[in-house]
Amino acid sequence: MILICYKHRYYHLYFGGIFKLFGQELFVMRMASTVLGTGIIFVSFKILKELKLNIKWSVLSSALLFLFIKDNFYIDYNYAILFIILVLIYIELKYKNYSTRYNLLIGLLAGITILLKQSTGIIISAITVLYLIIEKRDKEVLKAVGYRILGVLIPCIILLIYLLATNSMPSFIDYCVLGIGTFKNSISYLKLLRGGDLTAIWGMIAPLTLVVLLVINIINIKRKVIKTKESNLILFVYAVAEFTVVYPIADKVHFVIAAFPAILITLYYICKKIQEIKNIKVSIFIEHFMNIITISFVGILILQAINDIYLYTQMDKSILNHFSNIPISSTLQARIIEVDAYIKDEERDVYILDSEAAVYMMPLDKYNKDFDMFLKGNLGLASEEGQIEKIKNMENAVILIKNDKMALNWQTPTKVIEYIKNNLEKIGTVSFFDVYITK
Repeated sequence: MILICYKHRYYHLYFGGIFKLFGQELFVMRMASTVLGTGIIFVSFKILKELKLNIKWSVLSSALLFLFIKDNFYIDYNYAILFIILVLIYIELKYKNYSTRYNLLIGLLAGITILLKQSTGIIISAITVLYLIIEKRDKEVLKAVGYRILGVLIPCIILLIYLLATNSMPSFIDYCVLGIGTFKNSISYLKLLRGGDLTAIWGMIAPLTLVVLLVINIINIKRKVIKTKESNLILFVYAVAEFTVVYPIADKVHFVIAAFPAILITLYYICKKIQEIKNIKVSIFIEHFMNIITISFVGILILQAINDIYLYTQMDKSILNHFSNIPISSTLQARIIEVDAYIKDEERDVYILDSEAAVYMMPLDKYNKDFDMFLKGNLGLASEEGQIEKIKNMENAVILIKNDKMALNWQTPTKVIEYIKNNLEKIGTVSFFDVYITK
């Protein structure tokens, strides 16, 4: 089975049907990521259009948003949440009303984010429901709140039924509830700002945009401004909800996902101000200039895409099981073949304790639970001590860990690695892995 994500998320359930239809291949995931990425940009374009930007500004802004995420995009539950957030913004802007179906749909989409990532999903769901009562709490609003809560509960109840039917509730509580307290990894937002690159600049712009939007909303509420009040409030609450993704790991990948709505809002306000210039000569100049820039920019992106497709057709594809049509370096493929051959020839159970273990286990159709996503926060309440106990109880098992010359993932459970080095017998090497045997 292809390992998609952290096992304490339920993103893989959404992929089950896709794999059933199209096969368990990494290429299927690549295609799914393309659809998801396209969806994110398309919905962004629709949001900008709904905010009354003209087509040229909307296209240019969407292209800039594509450039913002393209180097850090991959199939991931955080990106799926981003897509849902954008859909929520679009629906709220376009179909703002208090009908039953509308509010059930809003709640349902918010509830789905809880299944993708419990911490972020709960925040999104709470904001989706509670922002309605910021100004008024009349019968109509409270009824809408009730339908949204019902919508949030539907996917949660479905998940509960699934957990009970599959006897997965104890694991859910262990990994998703109690195990959260064992996740101690973090990257400071200040470290992101000290990067001195374009990301650091956006890192200052994104929260500043949210602060400015907060001030605008406070002023609008006090002055009872109706025209733009609702759209500003919708943009603000959902951008804030998404920005929580940056905590506690404020690296580039998490920041790009978290800041996406804020950057969209920034581009919207910049383009809106330019679009509203009343000087005819300046307006005509901007119009012609925008035509040239937009056509050139989109043309470059299309040519780059064509070039990427051509390069892909020229690359050697992997011969590994589940890696069909995936370009892979000869060095990596040779290493996977070498390690997998060792595992197949070994009569004893073999485990790889590394964040990359799934790369070697997928071609063998093997799944070793905690060991295949060997990262802090993935190990349940017992955490590293639990894994050490598990190793102590293993009889005549083989364990592979990277040798001292190779860098470990920064979230590697190093206590377990040190225990293996200090207490187990090293019997050899395979590729860059040291081989240990339990007693």
